[in-house]
Amino acid sequence: MKKKILIGLGVVTLLGVIAIIVVFSMDWGQYESTLVKSEITSTNDVDSAGNDLTLTPSFNDLNGRYVVTAESENAEVLFEVDGLKNTKGGFDEFDVWFEVANSVESAKLGVNIVSKSINTGNTMRDEHLLEEDFFHVEKYPMITYEANSITWSEGVYTANGELTLLETTKELNFEFSHLGGGTNQENIEFEAFEGSFVFNRIEYGMEEDASVGDDVTMSFYLELVKG
Repeated sequence: MKKKILIGLGVVTLLGVIAIIVVFSMDWGQYESTLVKSEITSTNDVDSAGNDLTLTPSFNDLNGRYVVTAESENAEVLFEVDGLKNTKGGFDEFDVWFEVANSVESAKLGVNIVSKSINTGNTMRDEHLLEEDFFHVEKYPMITYEANSITWSEGVYTANGELTLLETTKELNFEFSHLGGGTNQENIEFEAFEGSFVFNRIEYGMEEDASVGDDVTMSFYLELVKG
């Protein structure tokens, strides 16, 4: 009897592993970006006098609160996970705010992402990522990042903050670029930013899985407008 039970448990475990492998290795369905980048007419290489702007913070002249949400076609937050087959996707619901006052050092940054809005272009794969082994969206509906300090060195900005995922908060600093500004298709002035960072999902409480890599790469392109 015990032997039959052990065999049965082994079969169930094997079927579970096979199911996960199938989900992450299937070829059909992939994330399709809908991002539209506006023309940047004010770059941050040099100013009108030809001065090299890598010598001074490029958004020293910005002031106030700048925002963007996923409803804008000029913003995108993506992720990629290595594994048996690379998994790429994005989030369909998020908002980002950026406050600038007095100097770059006093700037603040906040990101809120709705976990269940994950989109890999494959419904079956998305549903699996929403479950307890991964994002566990019923219990942890939000992913957040907040930086209370921005540092600058030789044209590179670094956000110094904390990432909260599955209610686990850890320090996470990452570099980003201020690309410049312009006017979007709605005739609204914007400032464009992009960057990326890597974190280990296991350190935030996700289950280890032989078919899925531990490191997650997040990347973003944002056209923030004053609001």
